[in-house]
Amino acid sequence: MAKYFGDIAKGCKDILSGGISYDNKFNVSTKVGGHSVKADIVSKGVDVTASATGTYAIAKDFTADCTVNEKGDVKGTMAHAGLVKGLRTTVSGEPANAAKTLKVANQFLHGPVGVKLDVSGVVSGAPKVDMSALWNVGQWSLGAETAVGKNGVANYALAAQTKIDDVVAAIVLADKLETLKASATYKLDSNTSLAAEAVYKLKSRDLKVCAGVATTLENGHAARAVLSSSGNAQVTYSGEVTKGLQGTACAQVDQALKYKYGLQFNYKM
Repeated sequence: MAKYFGDIAKGCKDILSGGISYDNKFNVSTKVGGHSVKADIVSKGVDVTASATGTYAIAKDFTADCTVNEKGDVKGTMAHAGLVKGLRTTVSGEPANAAKTLKVANQFLHGPVGVKLDVSGVVSGAPKVDMSALWNVGQWSLGAETAVGKNGVANYALAAQTKIDDVVAAIVLADKLETLKASATYKLDSNTSLAAEAVYKLKSRDLKVCAGVATTLENGHAARAVLSSSGNAQVTYSGEVTKGLQGTACAQVDQALKYKYGLQFNYKM
């Protein structure tokens, strides 16, 4: 069952677009003194960015992160859970630019109900509130979300999802109810799942369809293929390259035979 609004149709999104990147990335992570440390290098064409993050467990259910990028920008995050059962609050921002970057994110889970409430831009004079709620009723997950800014309601959406045997079906009305998304995921067996989604713009009557398959191979590696009505074909392959090193390769080709690819590696020491 879904926990929050964003979990509706998540299985379909994971197959059709989740984790697909055409940037080249390398990530290394380890633990120092019981605390987590990681470093990332990302190459986007000729642009290269880097960052390092340290995570410190201050107390039970209380953590702090500090991230520094190649420009010297510092971002801090503090997360606390336990003040109220089911509530987790995260405060994040860049000390040098706190007015624009300060954000307070709350997520609350109680029984069949999941709520998220994010507040940002208050200090800068451009407040924004993102709210979503989900309610599980039997085999159904029903949800709604909205974004409210300085000038009023900026966006809103409704969604519903249900599971029938090995099929998970979902309908989302997004973009102020102007975009209809219908999706389904079918678990073929313990290793293979199929997914399809149709996106219809109610005003322009534009229709796009996408379908994909994801499977886990005998060697434990994962493969995925996705086709869209726009003529794009995408494939991904991921698995352990050597002990501690996970690799993912992504490639896309379109109708004009133009292609792009990305390689991502994650090394845990």
